[in-house]
Amino acid sequence: MALLTAIRDWMTHQRIDAVILSSRQNKLAHLGFSSSSGYVLVTRRHAHILVDFRYYSDVTTRTHGYQLHRLESGRPMSAIVNQIAQEEGLQRIGFEGEQVSWQTASEWHDSLRPTLVSVSPDTLRQVKTAEEIATLREACRIADATASHIRRFIQPGMREREVAAELEWFMKQQGAEKPSFETIVASGPRGALPHGKASEKIIVAGELVTLDFGAQYQGYCSDMTRTFLVAGRYANVETSPLYAVYQTVLEAQLAAIAAVRPGVACQSVDGAAREHITRAGYGPKFGHNTGHAIGIDVHENPRFSPSDTTLLRPGMLLTVEPGIYLEDEGGVRIEDVVLVTEDGAEVLYHTPKTLLMTGEA
Repeated sequence: MALLTAIRDWMTHQRIDAVILSSRQNKLAHLGFSSSSGYVLVTRRHAHILVDFRYYSDVTTRTHGYQLHRLESGRPMSAIVNQIAQEEGLQRIGFEGEQVSWQTASEWHDSLRPTLVSVSPDTLRQVKTAEEIATLREACRIADATASHIRRFIQPGMREREVAAELEWFMKQQGAEKPSFETIVASGPRGALPHGKASEKIIVAGELVTLDFGAQYQGYCSDMTRTFLVAGRYANVETSPLYAVYQTVLEAQLAAIAAVRPGVACQSVDGAAREHITRAGYGPKFGHNTGHAIGIDVHENPRFSPSDTTLLRPGMLLTVEPGIYLEDEGGVRIEDVVLVTEDGAEVLYHTPKTLLMTGEA
């Protein structure tokens, strides 16, 4: 398996004989489903899955090429790992130090015979496989369809929570397991809150409304933001007081997307968006990163931030989401998921990014 080959190559660089995967994110590709329970132990010779009776039968039908071990009260994880270590001559085992609690790490230190080494295997998830990209495309398709639906649904007089409920219901009708995160619906002055989760506020004609949402599909997340003009006050979008702000954000986002290609540092993509917004006079009003990687977690590394020097590689997926936030007036954010290709970037959404009015077909 390419996945196991990549892990073993990484193990060589880490100078470890095996690695214990315990986080839900890093086990998903091995177990075939998302679970906080159980462990995956990858050695140079074999790959092992350790689960209790609740998951044993399910794992048996989903996985091939792994040795399965049943966790029981009389046969804890440490006993199984020690047996494998003895059989395979394991001396140094890595574990997810950033994920495992201090108490658990202390228990492992006392009960496991090999030396434990804290490692961070999250970097292995930065470049997605073809199968992962296909799954993420579907998660993005669901979000894309939802954006088109919810724009037609929004009407003046609705509460933000009502819009969020409709949006999440529609995503599930499209095949989503659940939202990727708590849905943001921020209308009018609340648009100045980058994380303005849906509230009881009533949406008013002529306001901008920012929707930031995503669909989780087969354990993978999408993340999308669109800002719409609420119909009923202005004859056309160009007469909105924040139209110029919207155009600035859109131009910044397009500049950042144009900068995405293999070999480019993440900080350069951030700079493309940030410089445009700064030149327009709104630099202090853009206070967050331009984007982040996405996959099993909605927020992964690397980041499009001023300090991230990670070089982009084909197969990475990241969001591009600059914004401007004006206190007591409102805000604008536009977000796409982009796939780094061999010679540039592919935007995975098709919903238009010109300022659109709600309620229109």
